[in-house]
Amino acid sequence: MPHMPDSLTRVALTALFLFGSLVPIANAQINERLIASAGLEIHWENSLGGAGLAQGDQSLKIWPHATDRREYVDVFLGNRLIERIDARQVDRAAVDRLILEGKPLKPAPVLGLEGAKARADQLAKTYAVLGKQVSIKTFSEPVIYVVTATNNGIISTIDGESGELLWQSTVPNPELPIYGPGVSDSVVVVVNGNNFYAMDLKTGNLINSSKLNFTPTSSPIPAGDYIMVPSVGGRIIGYHMSKPLIRPVYLRASSENRNGLAISLARDFISWTSHGSLYLIHNEEEPIIWSRVNANEEGESRPITTPNGFIFCTNFGTVIHASTNRLGSYLWRNNLGMPTARSPVVGNNSVIVLSDDGLVDALDLETGRSLWPSRAQNISGVLGVGKAHVYVRDSGGHLASLRLSDGQVDARTGSLLQGVVPNTVNDRFFVVTRDGHLSCLREQGAIMPTMYLDPQAANEATGSPNKPSNQQKPAPTKSAEDPFGASGLDAAPAASDAKDPFDPF
Repeated sequence: MPHMPDSLTRVALTALFLFGSLVPIANAQINERLIASAGLEIHWENSLGGAGLAQGDQSLKIWPHATDRREYVDVFLGNRLIERIDARQVDRAAVDRLILEGKPLKPAPVLGLEGAKARADQLAKTYAVLGKQVSIKTFSEPVIYVVTATNNGIISTIDGESGELLWQSTVPNPELPIYGPGVSDSVVVVVNGNNFYAMDLKTGNLINSSKLNFTPTSSPIPAGDYIMVPSVGGRIIGYHMSKPLIRPVYLRASSENRNGLAISLARDFISWTSHGSLYLIHNEEEPIIWSRVNANEEGESRPITTPNGFIFCTNFGTVIHASTNRLGSYLWRNNLGMPTARSPVVGNNSVIVLSDDGLVDALDLETGRSLWPSRAQNISGVLGVGKAHVYVRDSGGHLASLRLSDGQVDARTGSLLQGVVPNTVNDRFFVVTRDGHLSCLREQGAIMPTMYLDPQAANEATGSPNKPSNQQKPAPTKSAEDPFGASGLDAAPAASDAKDPFDPF
């Protein structure tokens, strides 16, 4: 009997030690062995500075650069990769020519995609002499930046494919609200308290900062020379990025925006939802309100960018694929009849919608038609869409995969997920813990990402990154709405481009 308390104490301390040591490990990292049953593997991991995201998934931005590209030419012998030629390699032959001609070597000439193809062709000829035939595959994708803001004020920019930390910076007052990041091809913008801070995307160097005229309500977004900041009173205020003393641009529409803004793939339109409508700003020399798409139902979720416009949901489950047409038309509309305050998740050919009560439905991106015979149940979050699966967090917090073909559960793992960040840019999947551990997952064997949003393709389609898509025509069987709320194809006369048809002033 006298030894019983000591024994119990030792047992209790041992259990406490095991419990205390196991829980943080399970929460901090994803077990690759467990996620393998769902066909996933860890692509890379990094730390965001010891704290979670400042405003949930609004504080992680996956940004495909419009001009910077990662390009390779792969040479295969059968199924074996024998050489990968990076288009960014220094062109040694060009360097030798410059030396002989006495010309400067900076910037150093690189192969480029055509030079890499030429080198691959030469390698193929060498193998042909040996009696072996090789195959050549060309790969070109935007450089992906993953930019985050944590609740302890640390701003991080990470290479989305290598996982390399490019830079980290801090805001002056982390105890004040932090909104952002907003990202463009040149800058990262965050709002801290009543100030904005613009930093160089590639170096993190501070470009400019200024005090805001009104209290911000959600994340900013850079647009041309302006930083658009949702603010109290339903205002979207544009502050000049390099000249803060220039009078801000004031745009006002309906209620306060607390869910953030979305920018079009060609970087020429900004959208947000408010009181049952989608509003569009055209990114001209000075931003203007362009049009409005009426849903006739309440909805406040952030819209999602697609190659042809924006998709948004109402609180009652109506999903609308809106174009950027001047008359505010939409490409399709589907009423799912399930409550949702969440943004949809877009894949290559599908739209995934998660309801507030844990139901998931899939729609065809082109037509809006439901793809599944029945909805998946007991889902609490969507990571994104892969080649044949939708990856989700179930109601128990575990990773699971649903077949894209019919919505049925294909695998349910024992891996617990914390902060799930939906990705509509490509087929990489992001999870962030409360202590700032960022994991990027990919499908097994998916060495190269599949892109869903490529800004270069959008710019080639429109002819210019700032060209308004007035010529975009809605499907003839769908209704077009005028920017003042009337519906029906004949409800509104054609608007003249000489004046903004929805000028609040």
